[in-house]
Amino acid sequence: MHPLPLVSVITPTKNRREILCATMDSVVTQTLKSWEHLVIDDGSEDGTVDEVERRASADRRIRYIKRTGDRAGANVCRNVGMKESRAPLLVFLDSDDLLRPTCLEGRVEVMHRNPILDLAVFRAGVFRKCVGDLARLYHPQSQGDDLLRFLTLECPWQTSGPVWRRSYLKKLGGFDETLLSMQDLELHVRMLCAGAKYLCLPETDHDIRWQDDATKTSVRHFEDPRYIVGAKQVQAKLTESVGKSGLLTWSRQRALLGLSFGIAESWVRAKNIGEAIGIWNHSCAQQQGPFQVRLAGCLLLYTLQGTGSGQFASRVVNKWKGWVRFRQEPSLLSGSRANSLRTSNELTGQTTDPQSTWTD
Repeated sequence: MHPLPLVSVITPTKNRREILCATMDSVVTQTLKSWEHLVIDDGSEDGTVDEVERRASADRRIRYIKRTGDRAGANVCRNVGMKESRAPLLVFLDSDDLLRPTCLEGRVEVMHRNPILDLAVFRAGVFRKCVGDLARLYHPQSQGDDLLRFLTLECPWQTSGPVWRRSYLKKLGGFDETLLSMQDLELHVRMLCAGAKYLCLPETDHDIRWQDDATKTSVRHFEDPRYIVGAKQVQAKLTESVGKSGLLTWSRQRALLGLSFGIAESWVRAKNIGEAIGIWNHSCAQQQGPFQVRLAGCLLLYTLQGTGSGQFASRVVNKWKGWVRFRQEPSLLSGSRANSLRTSNELTGQTTDPQSTWTD
């Protein structure tokens, strides 16, 4: 019997044979040899099945799993991979991303050296065609309020960034299979609100492929009416998680209101001003948005509708978002705790609430 692997790499995929091959190559070339790679197929028809099965027959560490059942999507596949995995540590590698050669070795070492951790997060590079062609990081991950960052969509890391303890992620409930988009953001907010113990490491150990693809979920989230409806579901879940955790500060409440305005903007782009105004008014009532913010938001939504989201109108809206603190301010990054071990209890004290220096 083969010994259990130290880490399971889980990759959901559908009709991405060419770039999936590069992703799988980045796992095979790892300096750490004790891994398993679970490729969960969501119904590919482009030769993915034959390619993965060919690789699996040559390397028993690779496992092809076909997603079954009525539910589909990346989250369903990720949860299938979590259930089928055999290692105590999990890495979710998207089918267009790449691991650097020492990635798994470094992640396993950190988790073994710090048994108190529920997860550890590593930095990512960004590329278009080949690693290094954009010469920048996905996010600098400077010290500050990670929960607020996620709520303002300034996501410090994405799906491939963390290494998880399988036992903790299972306890957390895994990925929410009902969401159409922003599933990793919802999971990470839920994790932060649950008080997970985690480290953010300075090493860059993986790379995210930057694609201009209108079919990608991250793009459809802002333009497809079905996904815009789903975005409201995400916002509601984030509001529930933060509220129940007792971590709802003024800044985070304002960020949640900002998410609602973003959804309203998406409805304007979809040429449905009625839905836009309805969402915005409802959220202002729910998040205690001041009357002047509510009124200004309505006026700006009508302005965006009338100008077809022109460049000038967009600049005005963006400036207004900064003024009403829908986005994180640089000053919120100062005064963060020196201790690099983070929990959601510590997050409460990592920033200064701006209400004492600015009001509506």
